[in-house]
Amino acid sequence: MISPHVFYWGKIMSDPITSTEAVQVSVKVKKEAGTVAQFLALTKPRIYIAIAITALMGLALQKDFTQYSFWITLSLVVSTILASAGGAVLNHYFERDTDSLMDRTKDRPLVTGSIASPKQALYFGWAITILGNLLCYVTLGAWATFWLFLGFFTYVFVYTLWVKHRSQWNVTLGGLCSSFAVLAGDTAISGEISTNGIILSFLLFFWNPAHFWNLAVLFQKDYAKAGIPMLPHMVGRKNTQWFILLHVVLTVASSIFLGIFGSPGSFYLIVASIAGVLLILANIQNLFLLSDKTFRRNFICANMYLMILFIGIALDFFV
Repeated sequence: MISPHVFYWGKIMSDPITSTEAVQVSVKVKKEAGTVAQFLALTKPRIYIAIAITALMGLALQKDFTQYSFWITLSLVVSTILASAGGAVLNHYFERDTDSLMDRTKDRPLVTGSIASPKQALYFGWAITILGNLLCYVTLGAWATFWLFLGFFTYVFVYTLWVKHRSQWNVTLGGLCSSFAVLAGDTAISGEISTNGIILSFLLFFWNPAHFWNLAVLFQKDYAKAGIPMLPHMVGRKNTQWFILLHVVLTVASSIFLGIFGSPGSFYLIVASIAGVLLILANIQNLFLLSDKTFRRNFICANMYLMILFIGIALDFFV
């Protein structure tokens, strides 16, 4: 007996019209899947996940956080992801000409033309931004929405369209996005800003330049070619490392203040102290090395440091 699968594929291969249609459908499906992937790339998933986690930390530090609805947490995460992703898409849209000048960004979808029209990205960015803010307003209230929108506004209009191409302190102001995400989480339940929220927002404000300037050193020539006045290009590696060290010290100090004046207890304080000392020592060492290898290492260390702090905050509830 002939297998029905053999009969089916034999019919397809023997019928030129059906075979052509099958190929066309296959190509169309692949093209649509590719387009979806390109739009997803515009949202910068790694960044919106990080922003959502910072917002969640602001919420998690609330008193009796575990007594509140799962839906509050879900609404905060989803609305933060949508608003942050929308800001990232608009950043791609406004920076598409500059991105074409840099090796690091020349393969982005709006540069390569893999998305047919930049206006599609513009509409997509605004759509998910509005959706995220509406969801936040309906489920979490006006104050959480205010801070969420302020983070979006700062990233798109203050950082991307204003200071990025005008000031060497662009990253410092751009880092406010993370701080505002914390405050969105902090006000999601009561609408009031807490001591935890204030300290954690300062921690993120200091951490962001200390983290990103390491990366900016590695792509210093790229930024210079695009005419973006990043700090390493303007003041050199040595001075940049001094500024990084200053921000690292302020970040670590903020983490200690959170353990002393905020909700986290002794377990968090021990974790924050050990991680902070190690991060400071790594950056002091780099004052004498200033190599690509150590800047790359410290970029990774800064990411790991923040992750360790957040894990310490989470575990402190159970210790």
